[in-house]
Amino acid sequence: MSMIIAVTGGKGGVGKSAIAANLAVALSKMGYKTLLIDSDVDNPNDHLFLDVKLRKVRPIRIFTPEIDLDKCIRCGKCNEVCPERVIVIKGDEVPIVFDEACSGCKACVYACPQDAIYDRGRDLGYIHAAIKGNLRIMVGELRPTEAKSALAVNRLIRIAKEDLEKEKYDFVVVDTSPGVHSAVVQALRIADLAIAITEPTPLGLSTMKLTIDLLNTLKLKWIAFINKSTVSSSHRDELLKMCKEAGAQAIFELPYDEEVFKINMSYKLLVESEHPLRRVLLDLAEYIAKLKP
Repeated sequence: MSMIIAVTGGKGGVGKSAIAANLAVALSKMGYKTLLIDSDVDNPNDHLFLDVKLRKVRPIRIFTPEIDLDKCIRCGKCNEVCPERVIVIKGDEVPIVFDEACSGCKACVYACPQDAIYDRGRDLGYIHAAIKGNLRIMVGELRPTEAKSALAVNRLIRIAKEDLEKEKYDFVVVDTSPGVHSAVVQALRIADLAIAITEPTPLGLSTMKLTIDLLNTLKLKWIAFINKSTVSSSHRDELLKMCKEAGAQAIFELPYDEEVFKINMSYKLLVESEHPLRRVLLDLAEYIAKLKP
């Protein structure tokens, strides 16, 4: 059975994608068949660290209502049950459907007494994939102008689970989007363990608290990762205290280093470099490996 690790964090720019990619590569180089899922559908970039060419696999498609005007009696029941009021009906005028607001729940279909509503469908985005050695990457990408990130992640996770039923992966690393919103929850809900990443800054402290509250609410086991841990000793100490008191299973720290910063900004992998701090990420991978049943 696959062990699923979610890499998450309350704010962007803390190195979440870099750590997710490095962890996935480290596990694959240890001989484990690994799947990396980039669920940051608004800004996917894990593949850049792997230097692979993605291929488009399939669209992320959701239900979108279309109305059969010959059957529709303008009763308005579809509008009454729709939480977003996607379908607007005024008297005998042609009903208006606001596609972008639709969440795909199909309540309108079930409520229509005339069976006048059917699925026209729309593509929220696309899923891309690539293979590098013992590692497969699956990337979800939202189409420009689309705003349904949580729906896109939900479909991405469903499709990934279908893949998990066919392929036997040892580990699955899920890179979430930053924050504590619904798109993050959609990714966290399949995880066995989360890695909560932050940095020792005032904003890093406040967003880490939000992340910890979310993980504990979901009753999800988690470990903490303090990136650039040496930029502030006082904030680092506060983070260590917070994580220990909140139930972190373990705490890893990666000190700030200009060369490491350059490696990350160049979309290179620290674990494939000769830099001594690669040991932190290798230790993280070894720790994760020991947790697998």
